[in-house]
Amino acid sequence: MPLNKIKITGGKLKSRILNYDKTNLTIKPTKSYIREALFNIIPIQPQFVCLDLFSGSGILSAEAISRGAKFSTLLEHNQKTFIKIEEEFKKLQINNYKTINEDVIQFLKKSKNLDYDLIFIDPPYQSTLLINTIELICGSNLKINSYIFFEQEKKFYDEKVINLLNKSHNILKNLSIGDVTYTIAKKR
Repeated sequence: MPLNKIKITGGKLKSRILNYDKTNLTIKPTKSYIREALFNIIPIQPQFVCLDLFSGSGILSAEAISRGAKFSTLLEHNQKTFIKIEEEFKKLQINNYKTINEDVIQFLKKSKNLDYDLIFIDPPYQSTLLINTIELICGSNLKINSYIFFEQEKKFYDEKVINLLNKSHNILKNLSIGDVTYTIAKKR
């Protein structure tokens, strides 16, 4: 499959192709086997509302909606990438979403309540964005049964992120595959 295409792995849009902005070199779509593991651990419910931070390709929201999530809000700071997500979701006839072209940290700082059932966090590697995002989310008012999924580069694995999240969440999965470590947590 070409480098700027990714396939939805489950639900009503299974096998449909999502194209993403190939000029944005920070986009690293979540691998299909990680998405399969994610959605095997977190059974999507029809009332689920998702927040997709650093959405990049939009594949995590597309997968969640394909599998039955009610709605997803996608944040993407890069204007060209933001426009590509909009184009692809329209092409796939995904209607239950909102895209926001804004910096994730600024969005979180001004958000008083984060009433989402599932939050995806996949920031560019080798930055402080993951720890900064987790700090802001943990300092906000989360729903009781909120799930959080995030990825980080294996060779720069930051145990501080896990320790911080572990104060309010149960870590359901923290596993390295290839060059990626992914974590799934559920609010206590």
